[in-house]
Amino acid sequence: MESLNLVALVGSLRVGSVNRAAARAAISGAADDVTLTLHPIADLPFYNGDVEEQGVPTAVELLHDVVGESDGVILFSPEYNSSLPAVMKNAIDWLSRPPRRFEGVPFTMISATPGGRVGLGVRGHFVDIMSHLPVRLFDETLGLGRYFDRVDENGEFTEASVAEIAEFIGRFADFARSEPAA
Repeated sequence: MESLNLVALVGSLRVGSVNRAAARAAISGAADDVTLTLHPIADLPFYNGDVEEQGVPTAVELLHDVVGESDGVILFSPEYNSSLPAVMKNAIDWLSRPPRRFEGVPFTMISATPGGRVGLGVRGHFVDIMSHLPVRLFDETLGLGRYFDRVDENGEFTEASVAEIAEFIGRFADFARSEPAA
């Protein structure tokens, strides 16, 4: 089977972020034929049409290149006030602007949250936003609720949670490999 190149974007800038730990768990648990690479979004300037008119910033060009060359993108995002953190929405906003290299690229989301609602707000907003963009939206997202029961004393996800994440990544990988619907 052909190797799959997936990109992970984390919507939390905090070094000790649980969603960053979820991305690490996904990277470590991915199948041998799946490469998941973390791409930073912290140095993206806030979207501003005036900035864009001056020329697309280098960090934004790199984001477009990395996403456009990938076989799929997984957003790892906390839920802030039942929605996306500003840094994640900003990355989506930049991707939606020219050169729009993300057209046709499969997307999904994983959200680790402290509550039992498993990030329903952020995952719902993700689907609402992305369904209006020219991407291949996977029909599943993954919510990892009550994350304090899912991480060890070092803040890393437990073996059982890594396996749950790996199963989800496997389903997303199958979707990414499939032919787009006509």
